[in-house]
Amino acid sequence: MASRPKPPVLLASTRRPASPRPPPEDWLGEIPDHWEVKRLKHVAAYRTSSVDKKTEDAESPVRLCNYTDVYYQDRIRASDGEYMQATASPKEITRFKLSQGDVLITKDSEDWRDIAVPALIDETARDFVCGYHLGLIRTTKLADPEFIFRSMQSQTINQQLQTSATGVTRYGLPNAAVGETLIPLPPLDEQHAIAAFLNRRLERVDDLTSRVEAAIERLDEYRAALITAAVTGKIDLRGGVPAEPERVGA
Repeated sequence: MASRPKPPVLLASTRRPASPRPPPEDWLGEIPDHWEVKRLKHVAAYRTSSVDKKTEDAESPVRLCNYTDVYYQDRIRASDGEYMQATASPKEITRFKLSQGDVLITKDSEDWRDIAVPALIDETARDFVCGYHLGLIRTTKLADPEFIFRSMQSQTINQQLQTSATGVTRYGLPNAAVGETLIPLPPLDEQHAIAAFLNRRLERVDDLTSRVEAAIERLDEYRAALITAAVTGKIDLRGGVPAEPERVGA
């Protein structure tokens, strides 16, 4: 699994949006005439996992996709990295075994802004199941899983779920609220095209982000080397013209 955290979908303000919820047209704004607006429950099934981290002798061994796996990854592959070992009953395995194209979301958090952070299952395995504190969205033939995943990343959709979360010191997302979420839905071929477009563009963004992060790391190393050289007499300022220390990684 990749180690770089993904940023959660945040609103511009750190204050939780006020209730009651605004009408549907305020959430979505204008959409193309040939698109539909559907509630998520009409294009996908949603369930929350009951598989905990315990190991029971009478149950079968499984690998758990947990909260942190979803929170820190956009895409999840069963063959990547080390997943937590646990056990589950046959009924739980049947109900919560992960399939390619499933969309998982965080359903509980101490910070309401971390509600409904999504990840897409790119690859699965027979023993790979959805862990506790997560919701599982499985689309019907009416929706492209990639499009639903990207929709869940959008502020328009995420706001609906964040404002549905209940709690004071810890927030939870009611199951019914997920099903009632409004999704702007184009025809299926257009869903495929939008998902492919975003994948191409975001791959370029991620590549640029990695380059910037590497450059920042090198600058941090240079900064530390410069300070150390100056305070340990490696830079001679007596003549007024300092000799530049060798740059780390140059």
